Amino acid sequence: MDFRFLRCIFIGFTVVLLGCQSSPDFEALKSEIVVLHKTEIDAHWKKDIDFFVRDISEDYMAVSNGEIQRPALEDIRSRFSNYLNNTMFTEYRDVAEPIIGSSKDGSLAWAIFQIKVVGKRTLDDGSARDLDFTCAWLTLYERQDDTWMRLTDVSTFK
Repeated sequence: MDFRFLRCIFIGFTVVLLGCQSSPDFEALKSEIVVLHKTEIDAHWKKDIDFFVRDISEDYMAVSNGEIQRPALEDIRSRFSNYLNNTMFTEYRDVAEPIIGSSKDGSLAWAIFQIKVVGKRTLDDGSARDLDFTCAWLTLYERQDDTWMRLTDVSTFK
């Protein structure tokens, strides 16, 4: 038997199979991330604390103010509970269109967001503090089954 012939058949079959693999629908992936972002904005207005602990990776990291943190879900829940329950927003909106990209295989996505926040925050001593800031952040997502899991958030404030 001519093994060169079998090798050519095998290589040809492999090329055909690789060519049949569908590439991700990048516009659909981008739309999914936009929906997640709009849901996050809505979660601030509705004070939906559960949103902020949903779809978080076990290896989640937060990077801000020169610190790298690996907060537990309960720490994230407590932080957002304190923040949202003591804040009255008068403005929470996008300043710029989100910038979204993904890996070639569609398994990872990243997004850069910039929002404007205005409102009042009640401090632990009962006094109120005006909020007026702009925040930008990058979120790294990983596709797990049909869900985008948040791996990392990197944020800056101005």
